[in-house]
Amino acid sequence: MSVQTLGNAVLIVLVIGWIGYRQMTWRPVSIAKMWRFPAIAAVVGVVLLVQQVKPSSLTPLDLVVVVAELVISLAVGAWMGAIAHFRPLAAPVQLGKDARYVAVYESRTGVLGLVLWVVVLAVRVVMDVVAGMAGSHLAEATGIILLVLAANRVARTAVFAARLDRHATLAA
Repeated sequence: MSVQTLGNAVLIVLVIGWIGYRQMTWRPVSIAKMWRFPAIAAVVGVVLLVQQVKPSSLTPLDLVVVVAELVISLAVGAWMGAIAHFRPLAAPVQLGKDARYVAVYESRTGVLGLVLWVVVLAVRVVMDVVAGMAGSHLAEATGIILLVLAANRVARTAVFAARLDRHATLAA
């Protein structure tokens, strides 16, 4: 087992724990703040990919694996956004010091959201192992994990935003 594979495993365990906790608890929703994490994860993922992968070593298999993982992650993220439960807060809550991050609702996805996360990560691990055995070097890159995570959060946030916009329109 390489250091990179061990690092990926540790990263996956930490992500499961952190996101699992967040799926099960009610959390204030600020769409503006929700866009930050996927943006940061995507940038860090791309930087890691640029450092770890030489463009000349990419194969069609690498591209197929990455596209498949991203599509699955986007689909599951949209599903997570669709199953989320919302409830209004008693009073608006400012999240942090930035006045742009105000929440009027809180949400959670519960057990099904946690199961969907496990599915995303299991698909990631299986594709990493199978693609690695087939000769894909890109599938093993740590940056791909962050891009898959970012894609999932982007889709989830987009669905959250659409649902909350519809709710605000109906409430008005």
